[in-house]
Amino acid sequence: MKKIHITTLGCDKNTVDAQQMLGMLAENGYTIEPDPARAEVIVVNTCCFIQAAKEESIEYILEYAGYKESGPCEILIAAGCMAERYHKELAEEMPEVDGFLGVGHIDNIIDLIKDIEGGRGRETLSGNIDRPYVEEMPRYIEDNTVTAYLKISEGCDHHCTYCVIPKIRGRHRSRSPEAIYKEAAYLEKKGVRELIIIAQDITQYGNDLEGEINLAGLLTWLSEDFSFRWIRLLYMYPEGITEELLDVIASHDNLCHYFDIPIQHTEDKILKRMGRPVNKKHLFEQIGLIREKLPDAVLRTAIITGFPGETEEDHEGLLASLRALKINRLGVFKYSQEEGTPAAEFPDQVDEAVMERRWNEIYGQQEGITAEANEAFVGRSLDVLIEEMEAPGTYSGRTYGDAPEIDCMVFANSGEEVLDIGNFYKVKIIQTLDYDLIGDVENELT
Repeated sequence: MKKIHITTLGCDKNTVDAQQMLGMLAENGYTIEPDPARAEVIVVNTCCFIQAAKEESIEYILEYAGYKESGPCEILIAAGCMAERYHKELAEEMPEVDGFLGVGHIDNIIDLIKDIEGGRGRETLSGNIDRPYVEEMPRYIEDNTVTAYLKISEGCDHHCTYCVIPKIRGRHRSRSPEAIYKEAAYLEKKGVRELIIIAQDITQYGNDLEGEINLAGLLTWLSEDFSFRWIRLLYMYPEGITEELLDVIASHDNLCHYFDIPIQHTEDKILKRMGRPVNKKHLFEQIGLIREKLPDAVLRTAIITGFPGETEEDHEGLLASLRALKINRLGVFKYSQEEGTPAAEFPDQVDEAVMERRWNEIYGQQEGITAEANEAFVGRSLDVLIEEMEAPGTYSGRTYGDAPEIDCMVFANSGEEVLDIGNFYKVKIIQTLDYDLIGDVENELT
């Protein structure tokens, strides 16, 4: 069978989709090839959330199209969100692409490849984005994988005025608890030690299922029935964070006290125009409740600057709110005008230069907030997941307060001791370095 390579771009949900496609391909005899230059079939699992993501997806497609001339590539497929939303435009502009696979058809990857091989010409499988969650799909996880994502639902019902996700991934659909349990068991068997729960908004889990299952109940089940050292939660909308959920997190040691809460803004006028169901008062109350229940909680959020109609007063109000909230980790996105969204048609679009200045001001302020938060760790001994050796005696890893790729790092000094990648060690933090921490290894954690 042919060698196949998948490059996945964008969010963690795309990562899971790619692993499911690879699982089906491996079961059907294809060889998974990590190097696209050696693959006979290449799939680019695309993202189109904002303009920069679209540009990155196009760059990869064009780069890999070159392997049809210089390498063994016979079939090039664009999959994922951009293939779902823009397959017609891509088909016109990129004759090198042999097929398009939307997010509602990832379980049809084998069919698509066989149809192209059979000479049926360029194929497009799109639509069907509101279909029930396909529960029984295999998943390809490489050996010695320490951190893995577990998707508990698909789609979104929030309909924020700037966002295209509901048009691409459909309405919110929860997975069955039984399917989640089965996949968690598979990941545990593969040796995964950090399980990251993901969805567009994980707090909505179970709203569409019969019975009384919700996120709090699901987490109780996962934390008590499995041996994962850390269970991390990503993407919790503030209005869905309940006292019940916080009590469950507080009562289970393997549930990380880490909250990724995409608030997007703090000023009531902008929140209303964004279609967000919360106001500033509620945001402050929710974050205050988290810190009351879990004093050591690490909070992360995402902010959009330059939303249509955002004035200097709104921007200054946002800066003041962020100073008061003291959120540990922060990502800032410049507003991207996405066609087909209500916000794209709003008057008072903000000039790019103004957005750039505000973006720099928010990040400039956040440097001090994050530095102050990190100083609180100095002198403490923290559990650190070791991920890489930087140099003999120096390793990098993460604490419970840091998600992969987007947050801070810990640089751990081990002296002459050789550490095992993928294991947890107790590290005493001795100083900070920009956004990161430096510490000395005390002992390995069993």
